[in-house]
Amino acid sequence: MLRYFQNVRPGIEQAIGEILRENAPKLGSISPLGTQLAERLETYARSGKMIRGILVRLGYELCAAEAPAGAMDRVLDRAGAAMEFLQAGLLIHDDIMDRDVMRRGQTTVHAQYERDAAEACAADPAHHGVSLGVCAGDVAFFLGFHALASLPVPPAFQERARNVAAFSAQELCWVGVAQMQDVRNGGGGIGSHPDPAQILRVYRYKTGRYTFSLPLAIGAILADAGPAHVEALDQAGENLGVVFQLKDDELGIFGDSAQSGKRADSDVREDKKTLLRHFLFEAADAALRAKLLGIFGSREPGAEGMRVVREAMETTGARTKVREYMHCFAQEASERIASLPPQAGPCAQAARDAFAELFRYSVERNA
Repeated sequence: MLRYFQNVRPGIEQAIGEILRENAPKLGSISPLGTQLAERLETYARSGKMIRGILVRLGYELCAAEAPAGAMDRVLDRAGAAMEFLQAGLLIHDDIMDRDVMRRGQTTVHAQYERDAAEACAADPAHHGVSLGVCAGDVAFFLGFHALASLPVPPAFQERARNVAAFSAQELCWVGVAQMQDVRNGGGGIGSHPDPAQILRVYRYKTGRYTFSLPLAIGAILADAGPAHVEALDQAGENLGVVFQLKDDELGIFGDSAQSGKRADSDVREDKKTLLRHFLFEAADAALRAKLLGIFGSREPGAEGMRVVREAMETTGARTKVREYMHCFAQEASERIASLPPQAGPCAQAARDAFAELFRYSVERNA
């Protein structure tokens, strides 16, 4: 992972622990499930890359005249932790919708609850696991929003904090609607043949904006940046978020599950309407299309099915075409950041260098 990210991550990990310790006594007083959930959320949140949380500080340092210090340093860590709680909630619910049992190299949260129910001889362990998983995701959301609403900012910064909370709530509404469309686009669903523009729209709002635009804009708002800076970061983040999702799609087919922490056939099993899939079916002849239709949406595509899909994506040029999209979106994001008037000082320059490194990582990462 990038050096900048390695330096920022420990402060966010500490803030995640602080927020859970502050809330664990009340959660545990309601039910032992609350204590267990706090432990599981900490493990879950700490096991991710924490990109969203770290980007809050990056957005701040791209726009601030001086490096964060004292109270603002803690504000940025807690705002970053809030992003990780929101991310945890989205992923917990996403795993339920995708019926995934592995995430970040461990059993998904709802599958953990299903396992608990099976060990307790519950009548319907699967339903029990899904039900508690939904609740766990909800708690993660509200922990995140509570952390944003209670940022320890100085009195003069209260308006910035309110703007951050309002902006975050609005963005998560958009994520929810895009997630609905993603589900609707699933195997055999209504609207299950979206065109590239429709696919990219889902990418922008389901992943792109909350992954990059939201945390970068939060950092800029906390730095009291002007509208031009916030808009540039917002748009650059959206483009970079699309790159990130396109790369996720590629890794979902060609990646190593040991590195990605997810099954390599998840998108094929759920017949996800990715851009890769679109270009594959667009270029396939009738015979190949018939074969692919028997694989996509299958509960167990198997090693042979995945081999056919990977080979077809290479030979039809679908993978190459998606990579061209990645480079175009990354270039546009880079140009938006380059257009910003640079702030003086080593902190701002380090932030710009980290952003440039992030472009390369988003395209070249293998997990």
